[in-house]
Amino acid sequence: MKLLSLLPIFFMALVPLHTLHAAPVKIDGISAIVDSTPILESDIQSRFQIVKDRIPGGIMTDNVHRQIQNQMIDELLQANYARKVGMRASSTEVDNAILGVAKNMKLDLQGLKDVLASKNIDYGRYRQQIEQEILINNIKRDIIRKRIVISEQEVDDYLTSDTSITKEKDEIHLRHLIIRASNTEQAQARIQQIADTIQTEDDFIEQAIAHSDGSFAIEGGDLGWRPINQLPPLFVRAFEGQDGPLIGPLQSNAGMHLLWVIEKRSPNVTLQQQTKTRHILVRANEIRNLEQTKELADDLYNQLQNGADFAQLAKEYSEDQGSTIQGGDLGWVTPGTMVAEFENQMDQTNLGDISKPFKTQFGWHILQVEGRREADISDKVKRANAERALTAQKQDLVLGNWLDELRADAFIDIKK
Repeated sequence: MKLLSLLPIFFMALVPLHTLHAAPVKIDGISAIVDSTPILESDIQSRFQIVKDRIPGGIMTDNVHRQIQNQMIDELLQANYARKVGMRASSTEVDNAILGVAKNMKLDLQGLKDVLASKNIDYGRYRQQIEQEILINNIKRDIIRKRIVISEQEVDDYLTSDTSITKEKDEIHLRHLIIRASNTEQAQARIQQIADTIQTEDDFIEQAIAHSDGSFAIEGGDLGWRPINQLPPLFVRAFEGQDGPLIGPLQSNAGMHLLWVIEKRSPNVTLQQQTKTRHILVRANEIRNLEQTKELADDLYNQLQNGADFAQLAKEYSEDQGSTIQGGDLGWVTPGTMVAEFENQMDQTNLGDISKPFKTQFGWHILQVEGRREADISDKVKRANAERALTAQKQDLVLGNWLDELRADAFIDIKK
């Protein structure tokens, strides 16, 4: 990484001579510069207000500040790359996304602008952030599509393996800490030093926030519930060989890993059953915190209980770009394709019923079950499901390596 340390800007004029050697005061408000684009301290503070409900302790420490800073650097790198390869988020896409936020808050565009202004959020920068989020989602999908190629032999091997989706679908709730370094010996020494300090889950959370280079570091490395058959084989083998909650250090091409097993479960889910469902998703953002988002979900649920049309509310309020236009319709869902919390809620909801609001890593959901049937378990379907699981196993490594490449080629100036 091209990492430069530049001198901050300080008050120098009109200062008595005897104070010139006092501790300097930083006034430029710039936290970092990425390829000539600044990240302001105010940007970091705004991001903290959005994510603090998910941060253990909910306090802005130096480590939390660093993780948010790193997160925002990574986002800029990805968005800049998307633009470099010619990817654009159209004005219509951005307009629709912003209007969707306004509708969720029962506001028109001017009302949204007024709310932003009341929170000292510049509308122009807010619009840029929405555009950036669209670009990042699109470029990640493109990188996964181009860099992950699953061979027929891999599918054959997977279908006969112990982690095949045709076998028991165990799930695991994990925390993850990763150290990325070009010097393997240094990385090994560092990860071992971290491991030696971990006795409890709270220790792991503290070390993940302080040291992890992973995407979920700011949340204590919490990966949520994951199907075991969608985790890297390195992790799966480690689960089989170790009993304690702390697993590792483990070495992969991505770096050195530590895992903390919170819980395991074997859901009573049959591969053959498919569920036709639709949902509404609302998420916290710059102007609506987690509590306000939950209140919105509760309000939508009450409207549905009073006879409101599910598809219409989904079109007006849902922030799941893939299903909003279709009134939240997700089609026929096969076990293992949704995050565990969503799938469990879907399985517990009776045919024709609407679930109460529930939370996943993506936000607050309400779902409606419209049908159930026995799935087509033909060879074609099994192979397609196997390919999805294999892609899921590889995508974290592929995206991590791609991000390392972006960092190596970028100008990154972190202010101290």
